[in-house]
Amino acid sequence: METKPQYISASRRCDLPRFALQPFFSAWRSGEITYDRGWGRSYTLSLRPEDVCGFIFWSKDFSAFITHPDFPELLASSNAVFHFTLNDCPDLEPRLPPLEQRLETLERLCDLVGPERVFWRFDPICNYVNGKREAVFTDRAFYALLPRIARMGVSHCFFSFMSDYAKLRSRPVEFLDIGIEQRTATASEMLAAARAEGMTLYNCCNTEVPAQVPGIQAAHCIDESVLRETDRFGMHRPIPPRPTRSGCGCFESRDIGSYTPPCPHGCLYCYANPQV
Repeated sequence: METKPQYISASRRCDLPRFALQPFFSAWRSGEITYDRGWGRSYTLSLRPEDVCGFIFWSKDFSAFITHPDFPELLASSNAVFHFTLNDCPDLEPRLPPLEQRLETLERLCDLVGPERVFWRFDPICNYVNGKREAVFTDRAFYALLPRIARMGVSHCFFSFMSDYAKLRSRPVEFLDIGIEQRTATASEMLAAARAEGMTLYNCCNTEVPAQVPGIQAAHCIDESVLRETDRFGMHRPIPPRPTRSGCGCFESRDIGSYTPPCPHGCLYCYANPQV
């Protein structure tokens, strides 16, 4: 079992706070977790407070997680930051709760942990053909969501344009290309709106966007400086960059999620393993 103090990501592989919260809290209570990394590999990792620098949680629906009876104790004993993916594209996210319910959850999360520890993910921006054979570009939802989320005190927004992975071509939707000119024009418009609301934009894995649109930051979704600044328990230690794919700016962590079973959210753009 690994015991070196480290940051725990939960999780980029699945929506652990929504669909694996009880196994997570049971493991946290026991002080260790064994998780499946696929291909017959499993690992056991200490979750004792002295072995965890902090948690990075990722979800599209934190409602059950933040109302779990162990959540207050987790917050009282551990560093934690929260990436909340919040889009408005029901064609592509068919099983998510209604938008208003998710916004209420986001506001409640900000109240509980502080908005400086909550990051909005408008991710990914997609171009697709709907059931009426109309082209739909999902960026428009950003402008409706932006002022509402900014009023909650959230100041970091991470966004990306959908990557054309081969696995997406077998999904029951036709995705359209988003060219570089369209990406930079869209990013420029988003930046102007975000600045007016005091929101900083971070682009994830589209390296040409921050290169061509000054003012948009290259994302470090797991960011050593943010983790240092939000450390409440003196647990932070310097960590090196550890990208997970081309263009990724993340720093080192251990992800305790699994690609199995398929995610019940069933998001059609998902790069992991959605239940579609």
